[in-house]
Amino acid sequence: MARLNATKNIPARVEKYFLSRRRGAIKITGALLRRAAFIAVIVMIVVGAMIPFFGARAAAQGAAPPEVVRIGVLSFRGKEVTVKRWSPTADYLTHAIAGTRFEIVPLGLEEITSAIEARRVDFLLTNPGNYINLESPYGISRITTMYSLGANKAIINEFGAVIFTRKNRDDITTLRDLRGKTFLAVARHGFGGYLMAAREFYDRLIDPEHDFSSLNFSGAPQDLVVYAVEAGAVDAGTVRTGVLENMAADGKIDLADFKVLNPQHVAGFPYLLSTRLYPEWPFSKLRHTDQILAQKVAIALLSMKPGAPAARAGDYGGWTVPLDYQRVHNLYLDLHLGPYVKFGDISFKKVFYKYEEWIFMAVAILVIALVWGARVEHLVQERTAALSRANETLEREIRVRKQAEEEARRHQHDLAHITRLHTMGQMATSLAHEINQPLAAITNYAKGAVRRLTGENEADKQIKGALERIAQQAERAAEVVKRIRAFVGKDPPAMIALEINDIIRNTADFLGAEAARNRCDIRLVLTAKLPPVRADRVQLEQVLLNLGTNAIESMVNDGVKERTIRFKTRIGPDGWVAVSVADTGCALDEKNIEKIFEPFYTSKKNGLGMGLSISRSIIESFGGTLNVKKQPDGGAEFTFRLPPARGKML
Repeated sequence: MARLNATKNIPARVEKYFLSRRRGAIKITGALLRRAAFIAVIVMIVVGAMIPFFGARAAAQGAAPPEVVRIGVLSFRGKEVTVKRWSPTADYLTHAIAGTRFEIVPLGLEEITSAIEARRVDFLLTNPGNYINLESPYGISRITTMYSLGANKAIINEFGAVIFTRKNRDDITTLRDLRGKTFLAVARHGFGGYLMAAREFYDRLIDPEHDFSSLNFSGAPQDLVVYAVEAGAVDAGTVRTGVLENMAADGKIDLADFKVLNPQHVAGFPYLLSTRLYPEWPFSKLRHTDQILAQKVAIALLSMKPGAPAARAGDYGGWTVPLDYQRVHNLYLDLHLGPYVKFGDISFKKVFYKYEEWIFMAVAILVIALVWGARVEHLVQERTAALSRANETLEREIRVRKQAEEEARRHQHDLAHITRLHTMGQMATSLAHEINQPLAAITNYAKGAVRRLTGENEADKQIKGALERIAQQAERAAEVVKRIRAFVGKDPPAMIALEINDIIRNTADFLGAEAARNRCDIRLVLTAKLPPVRADRVQLEQVLLNLGTNAIESMVNDGVKERTIRFKTRIGPDGWVAVSVADTGCALDEKNIEKIFEPFYTSKKNGLGMGLSISRSIIESFGGTLNVKKQPDGGAEFTFRLPPARGKML
């Protein structure tokens, strides 16, 4: 474009040049002046002819094909109406987000699932009920909620359904009067087209499947239901709120010909209503949709001003932050639909698999109680006989026994109190030791059994392998207990010379289970023969664990497929030891990259914002530094540098 502008300015510069030459050169003859003017005209004509060529070439070289982004929209009044209504919104997003071109894909209710599975759409605008059905199995998430326009252009973010019949049907005045009548809705799983009304029926102990003489569904558009009721083809029907008013405004029907059943009056709601209100349609991103693009779309929609051309064409009032859809969940829970279709179903098999360990424990306790009860009963019988024989002696000794028993109880109480205090004093320090003893015994018994199995048959080999695995797991458990005991200990910091590579290997082992559970790979790129560093082992492990755990959580929350944590060590030109922890998550925000070390700053939903601040403080107490930078291919790389150990260690 700069080149094109420069080309357009050539005639002006040439003319200015010749004019200045004419004024400055007083002795130039008239012939020379005419020649100069002739040359200027020729140059202007040539340059003017070249401007379209250079402009077209610059446009061809600079233009890049825009990214096509498809928005699937549920069509409840016909696909042509849907495209006409929502195309201005797509155009609005195309102009708001550079390098993109948004398209509207109208979808019937039964087409949405296949479109998501085939990734034919990147965003979805659908009713709340359909959103609840797709949220869990397909991982869609709402980014905004639509404002709709009510009567007199009132902006609302809720809607419901209206149940209606003809005005002259005096035999139908309540919902219970619909028993034995014909009823028409839009679709069996249509949220505003049936399910809202169904919930009201079931709340009044009306089962549409059995209590109506017929229950039929017209399909989209919802206008078909209104026409059928008006023509007397069915006794009653239901559509979402606003359909009757919009059809009346278009001159298609006369509202005076209809009667609303179970009328509801909610302050500020402008439409005829028969049900509870639910949040308006959510605008959602799909699982595969780029998160940055989704953020740009959300910002663009939330920035749309009321009365914008796209909003007027779409007959809506704008967009707001995503609302709470718990009311929609409650509807599906009451009707046992969608994600709650099997909610509340109880079977012995489900109970057994869910509480298998507790059931076995309860059976074991019951067996022990029965055996113990039988033994106690036997002992009671023996003791009763003995007491009967010694009754006369006991009567004489009763007073002495009471005194002795009272004294014994006092001593026993004192002894129990002392024992409890002693036990509480030892528990904190001996718990790891008490656990290690049975683990050591398990290891020794398992290894001893392995040495005694000398047979070569298949059974002995299997037993030997099982015993070896028992020994390995017992040793592993003992090592875990040892690490936990060291990690949570209250010992003061011990500044000693440490081999940083050994610390990293221990940390990687400690993170192994969490990384495997979240499908993350841990890679170690360790430089050999590094000088030792002066630090406290536990605090250094705390820093590495915090950086590793943050990397795992970041990649899981960002939804990346290839999850890798890389621990790398190297020696710097100044002789300091550098340790970096890098992940393959999404890139950090440049604006907030330095804020992440501030106390209480966090991007996590349930985070405290203290981990990185404490980690930097620990590294600085060792005389080092801790910094972060973005990786070229995405993700973050945290690097801390420590000076080599010198002098006397504490």
